[in-house]
Amino acid sequence: MERANKNAMLALNLRTGEVEIEGLGAILCRELTRFEMVEVQGLEADRQAQDARALFFGIADPELTMDEVAAFRKAWGNAVCERIARKVNELSGIGKDAAKSDLHGDGAGPDAGI
Repeated sequence: MERANKNAMLALNLRTGEVEIEGLGAILCRELTRFEMVEVQGLEADRQAQDARALFFGIADPELTMDEVAAFRKAWGNAVCERIARKVNELSGIGKDAAKSDLHGDGAGPDAGI
């Protein structure tokens, strides 16, 4: 097996996927980086901040500011935001909808999910 090189390890390489929302269109989501995931999980004492931060990181297009994420969360129903959050979870390898990799323990554990 060939060893990884530093440049490849430091280049952004994230999976993406779309969620189609009736009346809105397609939203491009992306997986969270490990750095982002730890930040989101650190907000578990404030569920509002945790949810907003996860959507802020996970919505790739259209790109939204934190204030726009808050406005979006207030304007659209829970089911819409939940569909987006589940897609981000799936892409990030966490939660019940996660696509599992070959790494032991991916997507499992009491703190998996956003």
